[in-house]
Order: sequence, then C-alpha cells, then structure tokens
Amino acid sequence: MHNTLRAKLQQGEPTLGTFVQLGGTTIIECLALASLDYVVLDLEHGPGSVADAGAQILAAERHHLTPLVRIKDNSRASVMNLLDQGAQGLVIPAIKTVEEVRNVVRYGKYAPLGERGFGPSRASAFTYSPELQDLPQYLESCNREILILPQCETRECLDNVEEIVNLAGVDGLFIGPFDLSIALGIPAQFEADVMQAALQRILTACQVAGKFCFVYADRTRARQRLAQGFHSVATSMDTVEVTRAFQLLVRDVREAK
Repeated sequence: MHNTLRAKLQQGEPTLGTFVQLGGTTIIECLALASLDYVVLDLEHGPGSVADAGAQILAAERHHLTPLVRIKDNSRASVMNLLDQGAQGLVIPAIKTVEEVRNVVRYGKYAPLGERGFGPSRASAFTYSPELQDLPQYLESCNREILILPQCETRECLDNVEEIVNLAGVDGLFIGPFDLSIALGIPAQFEADVMQAALQRILTACQVAGKFCFVYADRTRARQRLAQGFHSVATSMDTVEVTRAFQLLVRDVREAK
C-alpha cells in the first residue's frame, strides 16, 4: 500500500478533501475530477453501508483519490471491517477517553503496535497479493500507511488531547468543530475566543507530537485554517455542494428571463 495523502502530508503539502454521503461510485469519479486529495466516506451521519463504502473505496483507488472512512463508532468490528475493505485511513468520531483510542489502535494496527486480526479480504487481495510473500513487511507497510485519526470533538477529548495524540499508532487528529463548539457551550461560534483557544491547543499538540492535524471547515474558512498551520482541511460535503450548485443554476436561469 502507498498512501498518497500521507506522502503529501509528510512533504508538508497542504491537502484538501471533502465528506461523502451520496451513494454510488459516480460521485467519487466526479470528486476525483475536481482534483481533491482525498474523500472521507461518512458512515457516521450518512446512510451508506460497509458494502457501499467498499465500492466507493475501489472507485477512489482507480482515480488515485485517497479513501478515508469516518466509521460509525469505535468498535472492533467497525475499525477492522473498513480496513479490510481497503480504507487507507479511519476517522473515529466522538472520542472521549485515552482508553478508547488505545482500543482503536489495538484494532487498527498489526502487531507490534496493535492486535489487528489478519484474514482474507480485499485489502490483501484475498491473500493473493504479491506483497504477502513477505508478510512481516506487508504488516509493517499497513501500519505505516494507514492513517488512524481520532476525531477531537468532545470536551473530554480536548481535556486529554496531549496524551491521546502522543499514543503510538495515532497518526493525527481530526477536529470536528461543530460538535466541539457545542460541547464548549458556544454552538457554531467558531471565532469565539474559547473556540480559537481549543483549536490552537489541538494544533499545537499535534505539532509537538509530530502528528498530522486535520480540521473540517466550510469554504469561507478553509484557506484561513490552512494559513493557521493545519495540515489538512476537509471542506464541505457532496450533498451540500450539489444542492448549492443547483440552487445557483436555478437562480441563474430564472433571473435570465
């Protein structure tokens, strides 16, 4: 496995992605044509299944678009199943405790970092991958290339952020600003001092630990977040942008009369 998103991040290149809730593979092809670096398939808030995500992962790979998945929870089944489908990174929502993150690493990384189970899956070409001729190297490659990104969006995670980001096997953090602002008692007040302090604390923790810091931002704040030093921004999502595009189309046609 070669994770092009990870390679760009290591080279210090700002990266841009978006969330995906629409079903099917056509949307993935369209987003690849937009020159995004990655997509986050949203199984937490979206209606898709593991099988749906598997098909979209294949489409993303075909178009050299790195597929990440926001899983529905931090259970062993959720972590392992999406990795077996070929996800090149996982965003884990609603993290609160250090122990939750230790468990995610345990499920998502092979030994010696974790205890991920190995079995025939599409990620290993159902054991027909030539890379499996050297199994230790294959396992090391998976541990290196697959991104484990706990989502910092609760007060508890913020309180434990320095310890969480320094755990071996954690590749970075993904900030969910909407839920974090709600947890801090300032819903959607992204420019409030307490929110700015929280964002800076998370970013600094990642920088000190040598880990990646991802953040969600709408189109009005995406450039600002990159200028602040965040390594990657996931901006908007497919449902929002499709609706917005057609609203503009309808408006332009009607106003042209």
